Amino acid sequence: MAKIHTLVVGELQTNCYILQSGDQAIIVDAGGEPERILRYIKGIKVVATSIVATHTHFDHVLAVNDVRMAVKTRFLIHPEDLPMLESMQSRVPQFMGFEVPPPPRVDGYVRDGDVLGLGDETLRVLHTPGHSPGSISLAGDGYVLTGDALFNQSIGRTDLPGGDLKTLLNSIKEKLFKLDDETIVYPGHGPETTIGDEKLGNPFVGKGARFSR
Repeated sequence: MAKIHTLVVGELQTNCYILQSGDQAIIVDAGGEPERILRYIKGIKVVATSIVATHTHFDHVLAVNDVRMAVKTRFLIHPEDLPMLESMQSRVPQFMGFEVPPPPRVDGYVRDGDVLGLGDETLRVLHTPGHSPGSISLAGDGYVLTGDALFNQSIGRTDLPGGDLKTLLNSIKEKLFKLDDETIVYPGHGPETTIGDEKLGNPFVGKGARFSR
């Protein structure tokens, strides 16, 4: 199992994950505070092979340009989130009331079923839309990074452009809840949980939840 380092970054307290296997790393959701991310990478002595966004809301991509320029690696997203990324500068002031820099350039795309290599391990891409059209989760050996699809006792919001509650619930049930119950869930915000715990107790999609059927 890869070593998973968590940095909580930015105004919305986004979980930026650095997945380490040997001397290689994948950076997931570089949402802010690029200096901290770069300092951490240097401290654990890894080479970043890619930066991946689970989705392209601003709080998951704001540090991408600075980090990519420093470590000289590629930035990957799901193609269905490209329009949302490209509209970031007009959309964020409208919904959040503050300005953001231009969006980062995309170097490549990942789709459902793709595999990302990380040292001796692999990460499987799961397309889990609903919070956004191109939201993805990354499933490794005994863990899954769910972005803003599934949280500890909650789910991602669906009231922003591109969000859809029915789609999100289906993504959770048909993709994430197919994983082993012991799978550790590392969400885009907040504390970790497990697939089994969310199947039982998640008030939106767990056993007995009013949206679960």
